[in-house]
Amino acid sequence: MAAKKKLIITVRVNEYAPRNKNKHIPLTPDEIAATAAECRAAGASIIHFHARNTDGSPCHKPEMYAEIVSKIRARCDILIDSTLGQITVKEDENRLAHIRLMGQKSATRPDFAAVDTGSSNIDAYDAETKSFKTLNKVYLNSTETCLFLAKGMTEAGVKPHLSVWAVPFVRMVDAFLDMGAIKEPAYVQCVLAEGGIVGAHPCTPRGLEALVDFMPANRRIEWTAACKEGNLLNVAATALARGGHLAPGIGDYPYEEIGCPTNAELVHRFAELGRAAGREPTTTDEARAMLGIART
Repeated sequence: MAAKKKLIITVRVNEYAPRNKNKHIPLTPDEIAATAAECRAAGASIIHFHARNTDGSPCHKPEMYAEIVSKIRARCDILIDSTLGQITVKEDENRLAHIRLMGQKSATRPDFAAVDTGSSNIDAYDAETKSFKTLNKVYLNSTETCLFLAKGMTEAGVKPHLSVWAVPFVRMVDAFLDMGAIKEPAYVQCVLAEGGIVGAHPCTPRGLEALVDFMPANRRIEWTAACKEGNLLNVAATALARGGHLAPGIGDYPYEEIGCPTNAELVHRFAELGRAAGREPTTTDEARAMLGIART
């Protein structure tokens, strides 16, 4: 019997989550770098991070991003996936500024950066009050913006990491691959959401499979599952069975029901789930080969 495909674990370490529910959220460059090394040892081969100020607020300074990548590289060989800041950064050129700066040197260049292939309302609904917590959180990613970001990343030596929130986003991935704006193999993240966020599929097997079923069969794609404001354990078995990968992290959800773990403890739990399903976590070199990432 042939061995099953190995499992890529991407750890989403902080996003813009506060520390009031899980005190282990890393904020500073040193904390993010230390977390990266711990997660690599636990079985993760990719880290996704957001730069943060010491008070927890979003930081958009390109130099801060470069410092974080440099410190991660000094600690371990984990692959690095940088955010563009989601809705906290306006204007396309500003969203790409830190990628252009980091791409100038191998010591600061991330391996991936995230491109969400469509737009969505990400306001959270509160069922108790029968109202939305906000009314104008539009995550705007026009086709023009997506193509601009993908081109700029590629020129900087950074692979676009595509995130899909709904079926139309998946169809856009196919179009980008067809026109050559994104090169195969593509790395696609299926973004599920709970916590009242209704702009993405729910974190259920059906919610995930609705995305996976529309992945173009004639393309070389590796896909992973993440969940904003919800427990990724709810779909982990489905992702593993369908040949997908896993992207947990306390930046997305504090995991209070399992004791508010560190990111490394969470990675270890998901790595064990993978092994139980016959999916051994990859090394970074194995992940590079699967995703078409050259060594810098």
